[in-house]
Amino acid sequence: MSPLLTAPRAAALATAALATILPAAAWMTSATASPAPSDTAVAAAAPSLAPEKKCTLPGGLAELSGIAMSRRHPGVFYAVNDSGNTNQVFAVDCSTPTGRLAATLTVSGAANTDWEGLALGKDAAGGPAILVGDIGDNLSGRAEITVHAFPEPERLADATVTPVTHRFAYADGRHDAESLLADPVTGRMYVASKLIGATGRLYRAPLPPLPGQVNTLTAVGPAPVFATDGAYSPSGASYVLRSGGPLGANTASVYDTAGVKLADVALPAQSQGETVTYADCANLLVGSEDDTQIWRVPLPPDAAPGCGSTPTPTPTPTPTPTPTPGDLRLADPGPQACKFNQPCTIQLTTTGGKPPVRYAATGLPWGLTLDSASGRITGRPWGGGTVRITATATDSTGATAGAAFPLTLTWF
Repeated sequence: MSPLLTAPRAAALATAALATILPAAAWMTSATASPAPSDTAVAAAAPSLAPEKKCTLPGGLAELSGIAMSRRHPGVFYAVNDSGNTNQVFAVDCSTPTGRLAATLTVSGAANTDWEGLALGKDAAGGPAILVGDIGDNLSGRAEITVHAFPEPERLADATVTPVTHRFAYADGRHDAESLLADPVTGRMYVASKLIGATGRLYRAPLPPLPGQVNTLTAVGPAPVFATDGAYSPSGASYVLRSGGPLGANTASVYDTAGVKLADVALPAQSQGETVTYADCANLLVGSEDDTQIWRVPLPPDAAPGCGSTPTPTPTPTPTPTPTPGDLRLADPGPQACKFNQPCTIQLTTTGGKPPVRYAATGLPWGLTLDSASGRITGRPWGGGTVRITATATDSTGATAGAAFPLTLTWF
């Protein structure tokens, strides 16, 4: 959980205080995630072999917020700290009880606004790519979030990397999130929202995300209460979302690729469980802020489908094939002008695609709002000068189109 950087930091301090008064059970035996319509009835954490201590973290990872297992280097996982820390990804060799820092990768041009998620996806050539999720939003105040992607290095050594940065916004408003996942077969990215006392949602990104514009994240499935991290199985046949303390159970919820829950697996009790990745098809690695211990958690057989093979699973859930580029187009509205505190209307329009189409926009000045169903921007704007509006449209298949245009606000 990232610290708040402004006056609302008091909320973060309150959360930390709760950590000291909530009972620290040695093992959590029931899941808090309420079943969604696609869930099976899983009332209690599934029995499994006992977790074991895998390795300790090297120095410099006190605010651990995301880990992801390497695909090129056996025994190595990548790790990041959350907001207020450096723009660096750390390669940790966890093949011995004492973890060793194998490399530090500095992400050029990327500030650590709130790095909360980490995943291994695919680059444009189909090779493994490290995905850094700048997706944290404790106050639900970010108009858009970002994911920085760069190829996983073939050789582990300190280096500066130049990422491709993808921009995203949720189709249904703003959300806090700490879980970034990537399907190892398709490369499609997913983000799970984090809610206190209520189940979150899993959101799907378009494939591929379009460069230079805001891509829309669409809700497709359930997520547990207070989801703090997630990962896809290396087989691609399942994925996991974990809940962490102090406001969530230390439980890993495993789903198949249709979003059906397979099992809830108890995790070691940690004060601020923030991270999870797959060590291999049948075992998880989990960690926490302010705790140097990384644990290996075996999965029960019903929570490890596809082990021993590499199937080609259906993404979560089964999508309609994405239209070829050009099917959905968002018309460029061109330069627009509105007067201060006077009625203003801007209509967004699309061609092609499959209805219904949903609209989103960033950069709107105070006083203007967008109807996501009709694409109509209305209101009485406050402000002056020229702002740049970025609009996106998403059809029922998940295809996305975008356009950007200037809006000039005049006083008279």
